[in-house]
Order: sequence, then structure tokens, then C-alpha cells
Amino acid sequence: MNMRIIPTLSILCLFSVIVSAQGPQRRQKPADKSSAIDAQAMTALGNMSNYLKTLKIFRISSEVSRDEIVDSNMKIQKSASNEVSVQLPDRLYAHMAGDEQDLQFIYDGQTLTLYDTQGKHYAVTPTPPTVARTLDAIRARYGIVFPLADFIYMSADENLLQNITAAGYIGTSRIDGVECDHVAIRQPDVDWQVWIEKDETPLPRKLVITSKTQPTHPQYIALLKWDLAPAINNDLFTFTPPPDAVRIKFARVTN
Repeated sequence: MNMRIIPTLSILCLFSVIVSAQGPQRRQKPADKSSAIDAQAMTALGNMSNYLKTLKIFRISSEVSRDEIVDSNMKIQKSASNEVSVQLPDRLYAHMAGDEQDLQFIYDGQTLTLYDTQGKHYAVTPTPPTVARTLDAIRARYGIVFPLADFIYMSADENLLQNITAAGYIGTSRIDGVECDHVAIRQPDVDWQVWIEKDETPLPRKLVITSKTQPTHPQYIALLKWDLAPAINNDLFTFTPPPDAVRIKFARVTN
């Protein structure tokens, strides 16, 4: 999977954003890539991906914690509560309230607005006409990496199940009372785990991403709740700036 999820919400331009064993047995080191990719793990991932592609309107609520690296490679943990409402193909609203930021993203099919509710600053940019292409565009232009973007990409029929170097089926586990398949995946820069609901709605219920690009291996952890029939008013996707809000410009990423 060419995962676009990053362990931190990196807003560079605007507002400075394996295995627990099933039993006592040990697994031998795989001899090649094919033996490192477990069929049961890939089946669970495939079921999740295929189901997400059937969704046209949904809301994800998540409680998130992420490691932040400070002096001397010490890790501290930051927390946030996120809510993302999606109406495919061309509407998205997100509210991300954390220890350091309170941000809103509003996408109406033509423009994306990012509003800092604490500083009362907002920026607006023209965008492509779909959610998936807009997420690509704001990352390329401004370095904005949208939390949980891969699940949104999957719902938009993006094929992300590729470039996996290892995948293992860990077993079953209960997340918020729901029985899930626990899958671990390895990629060049990250190891990640996902807990996928086992019933007829194979939704991701928990996500853990471990970065391998830093010596302290910081983690991003998200507990997810899904609403597949949310009552969404179209006004949610329209931004009306408060009278005291100040408009600023996005700054483009420079190579």
C-alpha cells in the first residue's frame, strides 16, 4: 500500500500540523517477499478496501494521539479529537481539535478553506473537483497531509493495496466491543497496524503507524468510530468567515 498517512499533521505553510503473538509459537523469518505477505492479512485488507469503495456519505470520529520529538530525542505525546464528514465525490468537512490547534477544513467542490478557530485566520485555495484529487493537490502545493486520508482515498475507489513488503495476520481483537481482524503491514518508511471489523461492515476501527525514519520510532494512534448514515446539512460545506476573521494566503511548498 502506498500509504499517504503521515504520523503527524504537518501544516508547514500555514499554522505551524509485530506482532503480539497469537500463542507461544514463533514464526520463522520469511525466505522471500511472497512468504512475507500473509494471504489472510491481504484478504482482510481487501475486504476493507472493497467495502470502503461502496460508501458515498459517511462521518468518521476519531481520538488521536501522536508522538512528538523534542530535545535529545525525547518523545512526548499529543492528543486530538477529529471529526471528518465526507459526501463523495466533492464535499468534505473536517474539525480537528487538539492540544495545540483547532482547525476546520471546508471543501465545497471548487475551493478548500482552512480556518484556524483560535487565531481567527483563514486561507482559501481553488481545488480540483473531487475529494481525492483535492487531498493530492493540497499536499503537493502546501505540504498539508490530511489525517486518515487513505481511508478517504479508498472510498473514492483509489487502489492503494500495493508496494507492501510484509503483511501479517495477528489474530482477532476487540476494539470498543467490536471483534476485529488485527493486521500488521510493513513498508519502507513505516510499519502500521489496522484493526478491521469482522462482520458485514469491515470498517477500520483502530490504526497505529510507526515511523522508521527517526531513531525513536514515533507513533500515531487513532481510534475510529463510523457513522454511515449521517444527517449532513449542505451548509456544513460552506464557509462563512466570522466578522473578526482575517484572510491570509497559503504558502507553497518549495523544493
